[in-house]
Amino acid sequence: MLLIWWAAQPLAAATISGTVVDASGNPVKDVRIDHTGKVVVVPRPDLKVDPSPDEIRTDVQGRFRVTTDRPAIVVRKPGYISQRLVITGDAQVEISLQRIAAKFQCKQSSPLDIKRRAANDSDYTATWFYIETKDGPQGVISGSGPMYSWGAPSDSYVGKSTEYAEVMYESGMIDAWGKSKDGTFWRSRSIFGASARYEGVNRDTAERLDCVMEREKLP
Repeated sequence: MLLIWWAAQPLAAATISGTVVDASGNPVKDVRIDHTGKVVVVPRPDLKVDPSPDEIRTDVQGRFRVTTDRPAIVVRKPGYISQRLVITGDAQVEISLQRIAAKFQCKQSSPLDIKRRAANDSDYTATWFYIETKDGPQGVISGSGPMYSWGAPSDSYVGKSTEYAEVMYESGMIDAWGKSKDGTFWRSRSIFGASARYEGVNRDTAERLDCVMEREKLP
């Protein structure tokens, strides 16, 4: 009997170097370069935690350099609209970060019949906020606990989504949303120790769940 084992080939490492500037063209320091293959931990800004040695951030001239074999990285800083860079090979880039303007995505004014169900575990507290749809109950899982969230969306969302958008608020909360390869939609709102998310839903349901997230002020 012949056994054939197929393994996914890792991406070739690429080196990305560049500069991050603001809307006026001024360099922005301490911008995070995340999802490079290392664990992403985003403490709240009010905790005044020094960056770890593994973190990559821009210097006072807004410059950075990173080598990674991941399909995409995210450039983020509190108060700005984040930028995802899809990696196709070595590159030199200039990234312009814009200040956050709009804060809400809910487009529906009609009330929602939001139901709740506890989803607690031994080391975290969670609630499923759900609504009835033509596809059955669909909802947002929101939880908190010491190990519940490291403060950032998953590498899978960053690397595998066909569409990706993100903002990082001054509070440290990262609000990210996008479209998966199968055509469904997801959203993740996370801060260290807490997060809320939905995934695998159609556009209409995603828009309704956006309202659930924002009206319930999740996470």
